[in-house]
Amino acid sequence: MSKMEKIIADSMDLWQAAADESFLQKMGDGTLSSDLFRNYIIQDSIYLRYYLKAFAMGMFKASTLRDMQFLYSVLGFVNDSENATRLNYLKDFGMTDDDVETVPLAVACRSYTSFLIKSSEDEALPGILMAVMPCMLGYAYVFKETLNRHPDVMNGYYGPLVADYTASGYDECCRVWTEYCDEKLEGIDGDELKRLSDIFREASRQELIFWQMAGGDDHE
Repeated sequence: MSKMEKIIADSMDLWQAAADESFLQKMGDGTLSSDLFRNYIIQDSIYLRYYLKAFAMGMFKASTLRDMQFLYSVLGFVNDSENATRLNYLKDFGMTDDDVETVPLAVACRSYTSFLIKSSEDEALPGILMAVMPCMLGYAYVFKETLNRHPDVMNGYYGPLVADYTASGYDECCRVWTEYCDEKLEGIDGDELKRLSDIFREASRQELIFWQMAGGDDHE
């Protein structure tokens, strides 16, 4: 088992709990209220700004061009794929990205984004990676679970969102990034590896709280 496989396994209970959250269950069976989905898309759009800032800080702290290029590649993915779907949903709500910037952060979103920014400021590149990866990998996990439980979700309004995170291209992206993280963890063991694993788990816990917020339960 690689270091990343072990780190992921140590947080799998949180990912499973996220997949079981009512928001994703209702999305899958088509009973999710439009108000909850609208709030989720808006808060996720706000979160995305801070997520990109964390990657930008990783680029700033990177010591090699390859690391900078790897981190920069996320900006392209967000702009080309994830962002396009999100903007389409915002358009349905009569909103743009500019409108999103006027919306206050929900408690869960504020907690998560504060964690990301603090981690990106305090940590070297391995720690930043542990803070951002649960979002990338966790989304693949929860949406695959949603699709497995509710195959017909692809035929409905939420199909484009589910497709973004269950497509083969996204799966390949997750594989490549997991291997990259293993590379960055090379030579790190003992207490430091445990500390980094704890960052990953805390980020996974923040992900779970974000999904709870999406379902209407906004708390720390």
